[in-house]
Amino acid sequence: MRIAARLVLAFVLVAVFAAGLSSFILHRSFQARVNRFLEREVPRLALGAPPSPPPPLLRAQQRLLLELRAATWQATLIALAVALGTGGYLAWRFARPIEALTRATRRYAAGARAVRVRADGPGELAELARAFNALADRLAAEEAQTRRLVADIAHELRTPLTVLKSELEALADGLLSPDPETLERLVEEVDLLARLVGDLRLLSLAEAGGLELAREDVPLRDLVRRVAEGFAPRAAAKGVRLVVTAAPVTVHADPGRLRQVLLNLLDNALRHTPAGGCIAVGVHAEGAAVLEVADTGPGIPEAHRPHVFERFYRPDPARSRAFGGSGIGLAIVKALVEAHGGRVEAMNRPEGGAVFRVRLPISGSPPRPGGRT
Repeated sequence: MRIAARLVLAFVLVAVFAAGLSSFILHRSFQARVNRFLEREVPRLALGAPPSPPPPLLRAQQRLLLELRAATWQATLIALAVALGTGGYLAWRFARPIEALTRATRRYAAGARAVRVRADGPGELAELARAFNALADRLAAEEAQTRRLVADIAHELRTPLTVLKSELEALADGLLSPDPETLERLVEEVDLLARLVGDLRLLSLAEAGGLELAREDVPLRDLVRRVAEGFAPRAAAKGVRLVVTAAPVTVHADPGRLRQVLLNLLDNALRHTPAGGCIAVGVHAEGAAVLEVADTGPGIPEAHRPHVFERFYRPDPARSRAFGGSGIGLAIVKALVEAHGGRVEAMNRPEGGAVFRVRLPISGSPPRPGGRT
């Protein structure tokens, strides 16, 4: 039985029960009141006679009771008709959005991902419809992101695999000799593949909360200076100055993962900073340990700024691939920082360029949810 029919039947049953109960109570109550009235107002026919009204009054009483019963039944029928009409309308009003949502759910489960429902029902039903639409939109966005992710991974793997295949075929055909230079190129392509696969695994573990962190008290200033010293030759080779301004701040973190965070930020800054530019690294305390990496590049377009930490996101794919990078460096930064209970944000500097700011809990402060230790 459909929900609308069940609702109508429920309304009718309630109306029948209420009308019958009202009729029974009204009949008994009215009869008792009439009897008491006659006993009080009509003189007795004889002393000691039973308190019953005279025959004419008794017949009038019976006629009155019959008329009252007939009127009660008429009222009951009218109430049933009203209940049926009201119940039918309310049942249709409530059942229509539920049935529409049921049909939409079945269609969605069958693969119709574009199906949505109108949120025009009463109260909670409209809220349920909006929740269904929001869920469908989110699932559609996640499916689209998954498709983009698979396509991006395939693209990133295709280039080194194509190079490897062509080089190996040339070696097999005798077109290339297995000299150290050729073998070094092959090793570089294999290393690129290994780094990409490793980065993807690291990112998946961090986002799933399954990344193991070897936490210890880390003097952030010392770590930043060591990483900057190792990175300085790369910056100098491009003609970019590297400036470090660090205050003494200690965090309870995995030093290896923090080093990876800083290297990814420096690598991103170097790719977008032209020759003659500058990369500034700063560390200070501001209620939390703050690590900043600023550059003098073109900055981040406002339309793309909310997406810079998404894996494989590129505002200009051709330009980004020309700069190099796998497209997941900033996504790894975000995942690692959040695994430490911190947060990272990207902004544009008023004087030009971009700045990435990482906030981490200072050593001794209550830990926030993050990766496993």
